[in-house]
Amino acid sequence: MEAFHHHLTLLIIDDNVVSISTLTSLFAKKFNIEIAQDGKTALQSIMLKDIDLVLSVINTPIISGQELCTFAKNNQLTAHIPIMLLADKPSLDEEEECLAMGAVDYIDKKNRTGILVSRVTNLMTMVAQQKRLAQVSCTDGLTGLANRMQLDTMLNKEWYAAVRGNQSVAALIIDIDHFKLFNDEFGHLEGDKCLKIIASIIASSKRRERDFAARYGGEEFVLLLPYTDLKGAKQVAQELIQNVQNRKIKSARQASHPFVTISLGISAFSPTHAKNPVANPIDLIDKADINLFKAKQAGLNQYAAFV
Repeated sequence: MEAFHHHLTLLIIDDNVVSISTLTSLFAKKFNIEIAQDGKTALQSIMLKDIDLVLSVINTPIISGQELCTFAKNNQLTAHIPIMLLADKPSLDEEEECLAMGAVDYIDKKNRTGILVSRVTNLMTMVAQQKRLAQVSCTDGLTGLANRMQLDTMLNKEWYAAVRGNQSVAALIIDIDHFKLFNDEFGHLEGDKCLKIIASIIASSKRRERDFAARYGGEEFVLLLPYTDLKGAKQVAQELIQNVQNRKIKSARQASHPFVTISLGISAFSPTHAKNPVANPIDLIDKADINLFKAKQAGLNQYAAFV
């Protein structure tokens, strides 16, 4: 049975409009299609969009298919993307060179259509399987949110996307107040239930598709907000505090509040801000962590976002 993967994206690179139309018609019913007519545009798509497979002619303008392949394989954010190269005039020497660069396949552009479709479809099926396995390995087993490993990957990706796109990005670190007291009084099973509830509240607070929630460790979570400045992050933080309060989860007797609360630390980065105190992806999290400590010191159940 033929597999269809509408959630996967194929980037087609060709400077020939007729060829692009032909290739698009072959795969549009199976995959999401992105198109580029030169290597520079293609490179921007690879860096900024979720591309699962690249199908490129070798002789693309500005940046050749071979140069594109070399760049992608040498960048940790794009090295995983398989690249198939189409040759107008195939040769054994060129095929050997392209495969040595990291291309997964080298195909004669004049091959039978069925062969090209089968090769692309088979490779996309493998990509889909790998993504399913990666999803399992990058998910926190208790809460269903992403785990720390996936957070590190997304943090780097969104940071460099913000720099390239001249957009701001914000990070919130969320901590459940007096969680040790909660565990001590109600037990770890109830503690796990509490973690799941807070995780679901955080997940439901995402406003955009690219907003990213992860369990940071223990009772701490991170919410990564692309295209969000400090003001927008504060609004999200306040909503989170209120939504947790509204759930009215009974807290430990020695806690500061009758119901479970959270504290948050916020940091934001904008490439255009001349005096931005955040200098790199790790710094974005570190500054949020410092602000979380300040929120805790100030009395819990609040956020801090001091610059």
